[in-house]
Amino acid sequence: MSQFRLETEADMSAYLDINYGHAITATYTRNDIDSTINIILNNEYVEQEEGIGVEALKPIAYCRTVDAPNASYGDTLAASAVTDIEGNVLKAAQTYTIVNVQTDRTGFTAMELEEV
Repeated sequence: MSQFRLETEADMSAYLDINYGHAITATYTRNDIDSTINIILNNEYVEQEEGIGVEALKPIAYCRTVDAPNASYGDTLAASAVTDIEGNVLKAAQTYTIVNVQTDRTGFTAMELEEV
């Protein structure tokens, strides 16, 4: 008998807590309808063009799938500024276009972004 141990809703909420977790707020826009969601914004190395082996840093936003269930290519995400615990701005607020969406079937979605 196997038993899966996946993150609970409380775990996901803790990861995406803007005060004590790893998240920042963002405005997700689809079909001119805005919603405020919490995201974890990372810069990750991804392959630029499949098969040529060239990688570059690319912004990727992680959110709960229920917060953006129909996220797709061309939607926008306006991320708030990233600050340290003293309030110093580490990365200014930025608006992105979503260029790739990957759901992991555990409740999280990764959105590959391009700066607008």
